[in-house]
Amino acid sequence: MSAKEQAAKFVAECQRRGFTWEVVSPSVIRVRKSFAPYDRDAYTDCDHFGPQLLSLAPLKGGSVWGSDGGSVGGHVALSNGDYVLSKSGEGVRFTNALAKIKGKS
Repeated sequence: MSAKEQAAKFVAECQRRGFTWEVVSPSVIRVRKSFAPYDRDAYTDCDHFGPQLLSLAPLKGGSVWGSDGGSVGGHVALSNGDYVLSKSGEGVRFTNALAKIKGKS
């Protein structure tokens, strides 16, 4: 699958799940979803689908960080109603394809 096809699949799945996305740098992407503060069901939904979305991004050698339930970021997200998860790594073709999609919207 080409980088353009992978990017289109990532964007479509983000839209389907109600997440926004952004290219932070040539090696970092981010997904985000807002919900009512302290809505545990909404947070659990985010914590389930956020990592799945980022797994669609073919970035190698980096890491994932943010509002996941395994960190203090999860409590902050639940309190603020703002789930944010980032992924870094090598994948310039993919992030360039995402940037082009963002430029068209």
